Amino acid sequence: PDFLRHLADNGYYGKGDPLAQVTQRVESLRNPTGRSFEDRAPDGRWYRILRRRVAAGGTVTVMTDITEQKQAERELLDATRRTEEANKVITEKNRTLEALYLEIQDKNRQVQEQAEQIAEWNARLETRVAEQVAQIGQMSKLTRFLSPKVSDLIMAGDADDPLKTRRREITVVFVDLRGFTAFTETAEPEEVMSVLREYHAELGREIIAHDGTIEHFAGDGVMILFNDPVPVENHELQAIRMALLMRDSMTILARGWKKRGFALGFGVGIAAGYATIGTIGFEGRLDYGAIGTVTNLAARLCGEAGDGQILISPRIFSKTEAQIEADVVGELLLKGFHRTVLAHNVLSLRP
Repeated sequence: PDFLRHLADNGYYGKGDPLAQVTQRVESLRNPTGRSFEDRAPDGRWYRILRRRVAAGGTVTVMTDITEQKQAERELLDATRRTEEANKVITEKNRTLEALYLEIQDKNRQVQEQAEQIAEWNARLETRVAEQVAQIGQMSKLTRFLSPKVSDLIMAGDADDPLKTRRREITVVFVDLRGFTAFTETAEPEEVMSVLREYHAELGREIIAHDGTIEHFAGDGVMILFNDPVPVENHELQAIRMALLMRDSMTILARGWKKRGFALGFGVGIAAGYATIGTIGFEGRLDYGAIGTVTNLAARLCGEAGDGQILISPRIFSKTEAQIEADVVGELLLKGFHRTVLAHNVLSLRP
């Protein structure tokens, strides 16, 4: 016992009452119960002591080093303490978040009320916007018939709405190729398409340059309008200027076609008068068109024109006589017209 007391007094068994610590160990030596207890050595290591009496009358002592276990337990206690402290912080944060949540809910209610008001405004505007979008879509499709300058004016609202039906004085130019039908009967489809691409490219340049409006393409036949949807000053003379430049371009093209074995010429008919103009077709497929005697007259004059001829109606001649050189062709009996029509062939513009 004195040795054990010496160990206890020197802290071998760790903190505690030295007498109680000695008493416990003496009792475990005299009457081993098989229950373990723990000792802490001065060097800081921990041991689990288990004493048990054996049948031969002696006592067996088993000492297990539990230093790592004790270290783990201390670390667990430290972690538990830190967790508790963190939980306190989290609890405080949660209270703050709850207050913020209530504030956000209030803001959300305000936003929802504003959203409902905006939705009501949008509902009032939706129909008007849809109608405007549909109209813009239709107008954008129609602009493919117009020159870029005219298209820009229409989209900007500075020209007449091409969707509205109206009556207006216009000049109609009808052009096509002489000998085209016979050409298509013998030529390969690829050759026909090649000729049409060259032909349409030349026509397109002049139509755009003179602010014409393409009413329609039909193979080699093209109808061009002047003075709608944008007014054109001296539209009769403007149509003649365009036709003369087209004839010059076609003369050059015809030479190239002739070298390839294609005998093609170019004819023009020009007439002026009133026509009803607007969109023709059905929802989803609307085209820009003109209806009236003037369109038929231009087409019939074109049909009578020989290669290189630009035949004009009496009304066109009376408006441009002072600015052009023209020969009298004579009275023509045209299909669809009960009276003869005096036609002139434009040779050139006067200096």
